[in-house]
Amino acid sequence: MTEPVSPEILFLKQEDVIKAGVLDMPKTIADVEKVFKMYAEGEIIQPVKTLLEFPDPETGVRGRLVVSMPVFLGGDVQRAGVKWAAESSANARRGDLPYGIDVVILHDLDRAHPVAIMDGTLITAMRTSAASGVAAKYLANPDSRVAGMVGAGVIGRTAIEAYLCVLPKLEEIRLYDLDRRKAEALAAEFSHRVRVRVTDSAREAVEGADVLATQTTTRKHFLKREWLTASNFYAQMGTNEAEEDEILQADVLVVDDWAPIKHYTQGYFSQLVEQGRLQEERILELAPIVAGKIKARTHPNQHILFKSMGMGSEDIIVAERIYQTAKAMGIGQKLKLWDQPLWL
Repeated sequence: MTEPVSPEILFLKQEDVIKAGVLDMPKTIADVEKVFKMYAEGEIIQPVKTLLEFPDPETGVRGRLVVSMPVFLGGDVQRAGVKWAAESSANARRGDLPYGIDVVILHDLDRAHPVAIMDGTLITAMRTSAASGVAAKYLANPDSRVAGMVGAGVIGRTAIEAYLCVLPKLEEIRLYDLDRRKAEALAAEFSHRVRVRVTDSAREAVEGADVLATQTTTRKHFLKREWLTASNFYAQMGTNEAEEDEILQADVLVVDDWAPIKHYTQGYFSQLVEQGRLQEERILELAPIVAGKIKARTHPNQHILFKSMGMGSEDIIVAERIYQTAKAMGIGQKLKLWDQPLWL
């Protein structure tokens, strides 16, 4: 009879994840770009994420959220995993915890046990902006020199990193945040790498910029379509940040993954399709564009809107790199599910 096994799980706290290279934006962009290519080749199983929303007890609007994102990466990766994500606006008000806190679990399918559990908070922040960066690489004009950004939080920081990686001619970033002190601190952080100008309004940040990125927690639009007409690329990473006309009048519409966006009934994309005002045929997915199967930009003056809701496969491929690096470095804490299984 085969002897029972006590499976080892590598636990990586946030400090371990940092040591293993989570903050390396070029590697994260490469990870995410690979995921889009794998997705286009049918090498990924990625069900629509399960999302539970709860009203904020103080404001009555959405303030708490939990999301489950199971994934299988095939190809040369062969890894199953899941990200469990949570958000709370109360954390932001108190200032004692991050707005979002995530955990990633990597699984061994053959042996049916997890091999790693790690902090996924920074993975989320990095892969979110890496997806925006990959989109900009394939959809923006490569000679874009001015970027307009709204949101100077965690994703704002990683968005600057991503755009500096993929737009080598970028000379200036115009940055706006409701909390000016936060925007000024972020501008100072990047002052040795690029000129970052803090603006007094969202309009001043985006109007006339070549490329745009918004990464806020708002659920209602604050950007007017007429402010965005000079741009060749706009990445909307939040929900409903631009008014409906931006979606309806953009020359090209691209999304990371249409299924979850279509099923998210609070989003403008879903609402416009349901109302019959937006034809699904207009919407392209980024994966076949990255894989070279279709072309989105056919003219330098096109205004392309990219809408991202986030893909669990992005988290899992980054987590797999972190896991393999951590094993090679000998970092992290080894845990056991049991000493002796009760039933076999």
